[in-house]
Amino acid sequence: MIKIRLLILANDFETSTNQFEDYFEDVENKSLADVLIDTNGNILVDGENIIEWDAVFIDSEPKAFNYLRVLVETIEQKDIICNLEPASIFVHGKKPYLFSVLADKDVNIPNQVAISTEKGLTEIERELDFPMLAKKYSNLELEESKIFNDFEDLKAFSELSEHGKDFIMIQEYKEDELFDILYVDGSIISLKLEASPWDKAESASIGKKYHSISTSQKETVKKAVNSLGTKICRVRLCGEEVIDIDSRPDLVEFKEKSGKNVFGRVADVLKEEAK
Repeated sequence: MIKIRLLILANDFETSTNQFEDYFEDVENKSLADVLIDTNGNILVDGENIIEWDAVFIDSEPKAFNYLRVLVETIEQKDIICNLEPASIFVHGKKPYLFSVLADKDVNIPNQVAISTEKGLTEIERELDFPMLAKKYSNLELEESKIFNDFEDLKAFSELSEHGKDFIMIQEYKEDELFDILYVDGSIISLKLEASPWDKAESASIGKKYHSISTSQKETVKKAVNSLGTKICRVRLCGEEVIDIDSRPDLVEFKEKSGKNVFGRVADVLKEEAK
């Protein structure tokens, strides 16, 4: 039997380690703060060369986008298997570019625009119809999202956006069923949201339950993911439209809500590629 060592770079070490221990002979966890990349392209993790591991699972953070991209590119050059790919990190991290790629690939997405400040709203009513879903990102992290039914409220929401630091994605919003979907190398696990996350207080918990999706929805998800060249991600659907894709799916939530062998599926991808 081939012994495969897995390195986890994540914040929640206990959860991640415990979940993967059933599928790998050796699992270790480290923080991204323990990683050093030298000028010769060597990656040291708490003093140990990363080539000592066969596969790496990274719980990515948007704020670490620039460093992660360099790290993943270097890992790829060393033929070490990782759940992230350099190209998909770039696309996932830059939401306006993400939807530009999806539009170019003719993926079913809502009409939308990106602005940096409220000044960009001047012609918005020529481009989009209300209601609109606005998502404010600060340093690439989603800071706030809300549905708007009129221009003045949307303008007030946008006024605090700081050019060069923040941007706002604004999408036409259609009232429809919402799904969070875990995609793992062609496999789909779908959870239905029991309420709109934009209709409740930010601290409120949105219920989710395992629920199948239609054939056309599955085709939309696969087309979207394939256009990005990624193997593991979370896709949010509103009806038949892709409204978000995230390279950081909550694997524990998908496991608990669906009862499916989520970590086993992810492990299979990493182990198969590492052979």
